[in-house]
Amino acid sequence: MGLVDGRAVRERSAVGRADERVVAAVRQVLEGQRERSTGTLVRLRRRVGWLLDQEFGAGAVALPPASTFNRLVHAVADGQGLLGTATQRRWHASRPAPPFTPTVALRPGELVMLDSTPLDVLAVLDDGVTGRLELCIALDVATRSICAAVVRPVGTTSVDAAMLLAQMVVPTAMRPGWNAALSMQRSVIPYERLIALDARLEQAAARPVIMPETVVVDQGRVYVSASFISVCESLGVSVQPVPPANGPAKGNVERTFRAIADGFSQYLPGHTGSDVSQRGAATAQDACWSLT
Repeated sequence: MGLVDGRAVRERSAVGRADERVVAAVRQVLEGQRERSTGTLVRLRRRVGWLLDQEFGAGAVALPPASTFNRLVHAVADGQGLLGTATQRRWHASRPAPPFTPTVALRPGELVMLDSTPLDVLAVLDDGVTGRLELCIALDVATRSICAAVVRPVGTTSVDAAMLLAQMVVPTAMRPGWNAALSMQRSVIPYERLIALDARLEQAAARPVIMPETVVVDQGRVYVSASFISVCESLGVSVQPVPPANGPAKGNVERTFRAIADGFSQYLPGHTGSDVSQRGAATAQDACWSLT
C-alpha cells in the first residue's frame, strides 16, 4: 500500500486562486472595451472596481494588488484578442468561426482572390507629379500564382478590376528587353502541346493562363459594381463576396501583399514605409521610378 502524489495530475487554473467574481468582472470589462480606444491597465482596474461595487456593493469585493491584477488580466485575455491595439482587437473579433471543413482549392482557377492595396512607394505619375500607387492582383489559391496584376495611381476602378480578368485569360507577350528565361518556351510545362492549342503562346511569357471559376472579392465598391459583375457574368465566373471587415477570409492575398512589401517595395527608391512613423525625412526627394 502506498501514497500517490496528486500534485502532478491536479488541474491548474489559468487564473490561479483569484476570486471568480473578480475574474468575471475583468472578462466583462475587457469584452466591453473591445471596440473602444485603447487605454491603460490602470483604467481597466478602476472600471473593474466600479463594476464590482455596482453589482456587490461598495467594498464588498476587494481588488487584488496592481501587480497581481495585471497578471490576472493577461491570464484572462490570453488568446482571446482582448488586449493589444484597437486594430488588433477588431481584427480578432472579425475572425470567422472555424468551419467544419476548411475551404481547399484543388485545381488552378477553382478559387481566385482579387484585392487591392496601396504600395509603399512613391512614383512619378503620367502628369509628372510624384504620388502613391495602388496594386491590384489576382491570386490563384491552388497554385499561389499571381495570375494578373495592375498598378495604377491610388484609386482603383472597376475597369482595372475587369483588366485583371482580361489578363488572366490571355497569354502575356514577351516585351523587348526581357530575359529569354522568362519566356513560355523555357518553362517546365508542355510547351509544344500548348502551341498546338493556342499559337499566341509561341511568343508568350511564362505566366500561367488560368480561367477562373470563382473569384473571391471584398465589399469594396470596385468589386461589387455593376460593370465588374457583368464582366464576370459574361465570362461565366462566379463572384463570392466575403463579409465586411473580414481580412482572414482572404488571408492568402493579404499574406501575398505582405511578401511584396517585404521582398520588393522596401528596396525601391521612394519607399515610404507602411505608416508615417516609418517614413524617412526626405522620401519625396528620392529618385523615383516612373509609372510607365
